[in-house]
Parts: sequence; structure tokens; C-alpha cells
Amino acid sequence: MARSRTILVAGAGIGGLAAAISLARAGFRPVLLERAPAIQAFGAGIQLTPNATSALKAIGALDLVRERAAEARELIVGDGDSGRILARSPVKSSGRNYGSPWLLTMRADLQAALHEIARDNVDIVFEFGADIIELAAHQRGVTALTLRNGKTEEHLGIGIVGADGLWSKTRSQLHGDGPPEFSGYVAWRSLVPAENLPPEFSEPDVRLWLSEGAHLVHYPVAGGKMVNVVAVFRDSWTSQEWNEPAMLAEIPKALSGWGQLPRTILQAGTQFQRWALADRPRLNKWGEGCVTLLGDAAHPMLPFIAQGAGAALEDAEALGRHVRRGSEIELAFRAYERERQHRTSKMQRAARFSGKIYHAGGLLRRLRDFRLGWSGDRLIEAKSWIYRHGTGA
Repeated sequence: MARSRTILVAGAGIGGLAAAISLARAGFRPVLLERAPAIQAFGAGIQLTPNATSALKAIGALDLVRERAAEARELIVGDGDSGRILARSPVKSSGRNYGSPWLLTMRADLQAALHEIARDNVDIVFEFGADIIELAAHQRGVTALTLRNGKTEEHLGIGIVGADGLWSKTRSQLHGDGPPEFSGYVAWRSLVPAENLPPEFSEPDVRLWLSEGAHLVHYPVAGGKMVNVVAVFRDSWTSQEWNEPAMLAEIPKALSGWGQLPRTILQAGTQFQRWALADRPRLNKWGEGCVTLLGDAAHPMLPFIAQGAGAALEDAEALGRHVRRGSEIELAFRAYERERQHRTSKMQRAARFSGKIYHAGGLLRRLRDFRLGWSGDRLIEAKSWIYRHGTGA
């Protein structure tokens, strides 16, 4: 009797969809178990750096994603208090070509493109409204019990990939390591009509404003018609929600000391959502047996290096490479984990460190600004170890 090709994937977010596509390309039948009743896109804009777009290309999704995105031109860093430009670094120049584009797009557009590809693949099955309540490993693989419309359902696969995010139930059942810890930072996001802002803000540049205890990043999306705005402040507010409505008046008082340009773009936002940034310590072991983890379930990442989605896309590409039809799933999962653990751990540390540098005060802030002024045109090159991954550059 032929062995089952079914691999369960918990979660149909960016990581789960990409994993399903990658697994299907490797000859398997992914079944996506998603507790929401339909695909739900969270957030507003997203940066897809060259490592992320390289992974998208490898799983056959880059062309469709690129249709809905703009290619970034320059990274511009400014002092949030004075409005002074500290550094400008071209994303792509004659001396720097990562072999894959740096794209600016809407998170919803990325997720829609992945959903379209997955939906059109006859080997990929969607099970919406399926909330995982228990996992059980056995000789035939793994059984996931889900609760849907008040009824318990059983799903059998030769393995399961936990791509169910920061608050992963797969991780919880596998490791029992408790909930994520809130970081003391809260992110605010808004989409601002470009027509309400100075014309230069519609240019395909990523602008980053730094201040003590806060930073602001913005870039155009939706063909330049909208500007994605994200501000991060120190705050004691906590919640598991990703789309908590908020008003400009609720933003911490750190805003009051900002310069005119960053205040202009933040005050142009009429509707905000906020989420409390949470983190987890590094896992020494991601999976066990026929169970593994992917994306935020394995290595949640603070957003200071814009690599949460990028790391998940890299995971998905690597998973498909290691898991081939006829291979031993447990061995393939362990090989995938060995490849990914060191890099994602390094990315987690880089994100935490960047948060401290972005929000620095006193002497550390002055040293940071001096270094930016001295070597700002090579700012992007400092993270080339992130961006070159998988590009062949």
C-alpha cells in the first residue's frame, strides 16, 4: 500500500501558506488547519528584503507577489527630534546587487498571492474553522484533533508543521514552555493616503526616524497611493490582539518632542491599530518525531530588522527542500531544523539588539548617530548576512 502523502500544516498565515506551497512542490499533500473561518490578513505594509523574495522565487511565488509591489530605492535614517537626516543608503547600486529585489507591499497582497497559488494547487487542502485542541503521535504519523462548530474532528498525516504563530498551540503541546513575554514595546500602525503628505513620501524609499524610547518607519504601498506608517514606543499596555483600535491621542507623550517631519506623517494617520510586542527565548530543540515548527511558532522575532515574514518564508523554502517524497519525515524535519536554527537564532538576537540601538539615549545615541553619519551609505551592507541568504549573490 502506498504511503500517505498528507502533511498537516497548522495555520494559514504567510508561513503556513508558503510551507503548504513548498511541500506540494515537493510531492506532498498539505492539509492546512486554520482556526479562522477564512484567510485573514493582519497588518498593513510589509518589507520583503532580498532573502525573502529569493525564498518566494524558490517556491514559485515571486512573480505574482511582485505584480502587487514596488521595488525599494533607498533607506533614509533621520533624527526623530530634529528631523535631521543622519544617513542615506541605496538599496541597490552598481556596487550592491543582492540578486533578488527588495519589495514594498501590503501584507494582505502578499497573503492573497500565496493564497491564490495554494488554492489553485490541487494537492493543497484547506480546512477552515479547525481549531487544534490536541496532537497525538503514533506509528502512522500524527493525529490532530480539531474543534469545528462545536464538533471534534480527526485529521491524520505523516507529520505536522506548526506554523500557528506567536501563540502557537503546536509549540505549547510540544514544549509546554508557557506564553510569550511582553517586551515593553507597543507598535502602532496606520495607512495614510499619500495625497495627505509631502510628495517625497510617495517615493519608494524606506524612512526610519529614531528617538529615545521610540522610532517611526514609513514607506509607500498600494502603488504609491498609501503610505504605511509604523511607530514603536515603550509602553506598559499588553494584549494578545494584533488589531486593537487606537486613537492618536493615546500615543505616548514621546511624540511631543519629535520634529516636524515625523510628527507630520504620524499625525496624518486617522485610524490606528496597535499591538503589544512579545518575544520568546530561543528553543534548543524545535520539533520531535513527526512534529516540527516554522516561523513565529519556532522563532518569534521583534520587528526591528523587518524579518518576521522573511524568516518564515526562508523556513518554508528550506522545509520543502528537505522533505521530498519518499524521504523519512522525521529525518527530514530534523535536517530542516539543523539548517534553520542557527540562522534564525542570530536573527532574533539582531532584532533585539537593533531595538536597543534604535531607542538609545545619552552617550549610546550620540555614538550611534556619529557612526551613521560616518558610514551611513554602507548601512544596508552591515546586514548583508541577512539579505544575501539564498540569493546566490
